[in-house]
Amino acid sequence: MTNIPQQQPLTSIAILGLGRSGRAVLDKARALDIAVICYDDSNAENKSEIILQTPEDWPWDKLDAVVISPGIPHEFPVPHPAVHLANHHNVAVISEVEFALRTSPQGRWVAITGTNGKSTTTALTGHILRQAGKTAVIGGNIGAPVTSLPEQTEDSIAVIELSSYQLETTPSLRAAVRVILNITPDHLDRHGGWDGYVSAKQAILDSATKDELVILGPGQPLDDIAADQQHKTRIIRLDDDCLAEEDRQKAQAGNPALQGGHNQQNCAAARLICRELGLTDTQINDGISSFSGLAHRLQPAGRIEKIQFINDSKATNGEAAAKALASFTRIHWCAGGIAKEDGLSACEAFFAHVQHAYFYGESAPEFEQAVAGKINSSCYDNLEKAVEAAVHSAAQTPTDEQVILLSPAAASFDQFTSFEARGDAFCQIAEQQIAQLHAKHPTPEKVAGHV
Repeated sequence: MTNIPQQQPLTSIAILGLGRSGRAVLDKARALDIAVICYDDSNAENKSEIILQTPEDWPWDKLDAVVISPGIPHEFPVPHPAVHLANHHNVAVISEVEFALRTSPQGRWVAITGTNGKSTTTALTGHILRQAGKTAVIGGNIGAPVTSLPEQTEDSIAVIELSSYQLETTPSLRAAVRVILNITPDHLDRHGGWDGYVSAKQAILDSATKDELVILGPGQPLDDIAADQQHKTRIIRLDDDCLAEEDRQKAQAGNPALQGGHNQQNCAAARLICRELGLTDTQINDGISSFSGLAHRLQPAGRIEKIQFINDSKATNGEAAAKALASFTRIHWCAGGIAKEDGLSACEAFFAHVQHAYFYGESAPEFEQAVAGKINSSCYDNLEKAVEAAVHSAAQTPTDEQVILLSPAAASFDQFTSFEARGDAFCQIAEQQIAQLHAKHPTPEKVAGHV
């Protein structure tokens, strides 16, 4: 098992935020007889089994740590009042991941971060390992909270996706392999700007040793990070040689769930991870070929004749949406929500693939202005109306292969509770549109619904 740096035992904690991770910490704390109090800004129902107290009333002199939800600011743009109090009382503010590290045995870990691609790489790596007969689980920023994963053994492997929010509050991280796929502007308000965001991502390397493997993507700022780390740990770059190797292996090319140049990098990263963990290229290729893809990331959502629906709701920034636009041609592009700092600048290189853009939600006017004179676009009140307009337009040329693509390039919170809810809504709308088209033009080629 991995040795975790000695930390103060946790005997009394406060939980700030009762989402998935907060609930997992609450359950584990009770199982370990750790004293626990909770607070949630949403005024969660004060059930008899949960002790809810405002932070002003917490027993600060007895608390060992505050376990904070990743969605709650602990520094920028403005720290939560509970964080102010924790700092005043010299009480550590830690993540759910840090809580898990300090309360459970740790087997071999793979820790993966990056602005884009980390969920696909995490899920793909876990799939390859399981397909090869390894005991492997995935969790963290994808899937289950780390605290609720099965207890690890000497032979088990945990593939953990880590966000910038989680990394800032996880000082005890140990991992056999650490990965930073890329760093592009995102969440800058939560990190005080670009430098703070880069530092948060780079925190995955803070405790790296020479016995551990670090995998870094290409370009800046990762070139500078690699130079800084070169004498501290083993480093492999996801460079042109790695990508050429992926071409030679040909496993990705045969899997429609992994199309696009961005997935070539994801596959290359997964290959390096799995080689480090003892797998052969034959085992890795079998896993890549059989990977069914990630929900809400270039996910087929139905087809009728030559019109295909693709759910890429997980593309919550321009860089991610650009990767989707690069993967198809003749695109009817549905995008919108709460715009991120990078806007649509990264998408511009692939505007030639777009037939028409259908913008909706809060960012619609901003997006329409950004593409003015470059591609045809129109604005709609909501996603449903945008998709309806896209389908109507695509149906005018039914003999051409076309894609109705939801790749929002924005956060979902103006109209949806999460990118998952947005993607599910798109899949339902796609199913309805397919049924309506089939009713008008019956055809045996119709494949309806969420596939």
